[in-house]
Amino acid sequence: MYGKILFALLLFWGSTVPVCAREWRATVAVVADTVTYQIIGKDIDGYMAAIAGDGKRAVLIPDLWQHPDSIRRALQALYQNEQLEGVVLIGDIPVVMTRDAQHLSMAFKMDQRRDWKESSIPSDRFYDDFDLQFEYIRQDSTEKLYHYYTLKASSAQYVSSDIYSARIKAPAMPGKDKYRALSEYLQKVVREKQRRRALSHVLYFTGHGYNSESINARIDEGWVLKHHFPFLGKRRGSRLDFINFDTDEFVRNRLLAQLADTTLDIAILHHHGDSDTQYLSETPKAGAPQQYADALKAFFRSKIRRAKDTAATRQYYMEYYDVPESWVANAFDSATAEADSLQSASMDVVIPDTYGRVFNAKFIMFDACFNGSFHLDDYISGHYIFNPGATIVAKANTVNALQDMWPNELIGLLNEGVCVGNWAKEAFTLESHLIGDPTFHFSAGGATLDRDVVKEKNNPKYWRKLLSHHAASPDVRALALAKLQHKRAITSDELLEVLAHDDNPLVRLEAFSLLKKRLSPLLPQAIALAMSDTYELLRRLGTLTAGKSGDAALLPVIAQAWFNPATTNREHFQLRYAIEQYPCDTVVKYFSLWRAENPLWPTEKDFAALLSNLQRNADSDREDFAKLNDTVAKPIRFTISTQRNLCQTEHLSALFEYLKNGRDAELRKLAAETFGWYVYSWKRGEIRAFCQQLWAEEQDAAVKNELEKTINRLSAGF
Repeated sequence: MYGKILFALLLFWGSTVPVCAREWRATVAVVADTVTYQIIGKDIDGYMAAIAGDGKRAVLIPDLWQHPDSIRRALQALYQNEQLEGVVLIGDIPVVMTRDAQHLSMAFKMDQRRDWKESSIPSDRFYDDFDLQFEYIRQDSTEKLYHYYTLKASSAQYVSSDIYSARIKAPAMPGKDKYRALSEYLQKVVREKQRRRALSHVLYFTGHGYNSESINARIDEGWVLKHHFPFLGKRRGSRLDFINFDTDEFVRNRLLAQLADTTLDIAILHHHGDSDTQYLSETPKAGAPQQYADALKAFFRSKIRRAKDTAATRQYYMEYYDVPESWVANAFDSATAEADSLQSASMDVVIPDTYGRVFNAKFIMFDACFNGSFHLDDYISGHYIFNPGATIVAKANTVNALQDMWPNELIGLLNEGVCVGNWAKEAFTLESHLIGDPTFHFSAGGATLDRDVVKEKNNPKYWRKLLSHHAASPDVRALALAKLQHKRAITSDELLEVLAHDDNPLVRLEAFSLLKKRLSPLLPQAIALAMSDTYELLRRLGTLTAGKSGDAALLPVIAQAWFNPATTNREHFQLRYAIEQYPCDTVVKYFSLWRAENPLWPTEKDFAALLSNLQRNADSDREDFAKLNDTVAKPIRFTISTQRNLCQTEHLSALFEYLKNGRDAELRKLAAETFGWYVYSWKRGEIRAFCQQLWAEEQDAAVKNELEKTINRLSAGF
């Protein structure tokens, strides 16, 4: 009987709110597995009623199938007929493990020959981006919720989510089963929705090693957060807080205490991570000789403990670093080992550190690797949601993430009453996910933008009006650019004009991002403008793109940045890749001319090191690519796959030759896939033409399929 009732609900799109012919409402689908609904159905119904209280139509889709295809079909039907804006996946909902789609992620490039559980990307883009087309492979033999899919060559080759999605899945919690945890969480969401609080308090944190620990990046983030949220520093009682990893010897307790602040609304956390860890600190900087000595002793002890041959390792460090035996003799002393362990544990946040804690930031962004691994039994971001505090929703990644991205893109929309889901879907990548209630929003008076994001999505006139309204917030104007781009209702020339002349850094960065996405012929001009902007992140992302382009027109701005002593260390990090896009002799000659006009910076030692490194790398690369067919040479797989990051054009002829005549079909497939990463290259057209010609002749089905995927990636803008 229960199954028949659920099936009827599905057939008739059972809703907690009657459809009103005269009032437009967006729909939110709530997908719950049948066991979860049987146990906590009242709480799910209460949650849906709270969504309805926000003026949206909540629809229950019981997961009768436990298969991703069936859920996706139901969501597509709602999208086509019922103004679906998003989906909430509650409980044990199938997880799509994507394969052959690493280019849709930020940084994940694992060899897919490894264990499929590790080398696949868990992604809910299967449920929210209907232009992505996948082919089913199989269900995992042990993890029955895991379903493996490959991205089809005929699919769109970029992410552009039609709706938002979010997971509400309880992590492993001592003394509490997942159904009780889900029940308590949903009840908390209902309570918090009734409070309808305005946004007034924002925190951003940066961990060690992030963005090369660039002070300029930290300063500029604080500056632009006041553009995202104009009330900061103006409205009495509003607060913008910043914590850096080196604020304390170990910053963990300070950060956790701040996250418990009942006034905190948004916490943006930039750090490295794993599924069970937030990496915050490093060995404290020494301020006295004894501190230096203590830090070195602890370092040597840790290396010795982890070594296979501890005696040999101890002897190596004593001889190589000329340290006395007393520095390493107590590596396995129990008291010393315990003290070292306690100090190491103090550096980071691990899952047990969240037990008994209360977190009150309403929305937390985990700009880190693996913190959002909801597909595992336990994952750290889940513990911030499933606790007694007021935290409702988080954004986190299932696999590793790139540092040089724009994680705060459009985040000011949250101050306009836009719900977290409608904000996040504008910038989803394959691995980025919402954990918790995506319909959560801050109050914003009579604002209707949250509704209009969905209702007016196909109305260029509406977005043109907002774009021209210069009194509108910069994020609203940036969103207007994105919506016009989605409908191809704005030209590349217009976007370049915005990049060159708009007064707001957020609007300029949005224009640059969109010019990149459409693979515009104006991209070299856009890169040059970006690299000379006043906004550090825009300069950094421009430099990163220059490193993928290799256009000769960019060499002057690359040289100008290299010889500028004010260039930040993170920009400098990206400049190293940009310089190696060009032939070594060309760079040496050109940079030597610049050096004659700029003798003060860099130092003679650093300039000589640059030229030496360029020559050494050029010689090494030349040797590697000359031996692509030599089975005893450096691993060919590594030589080819590194070009997914580097996209160097000097070696195209060697790669072309290997793709056409190489002896290993698997490596030819890898070469075909690697060419698909050259989307910003000045030789994109040449690469595409070569792949098209080869595709027509290719006999190997796997290579032909990869060529088709690459051709599509190089042909169409995002």
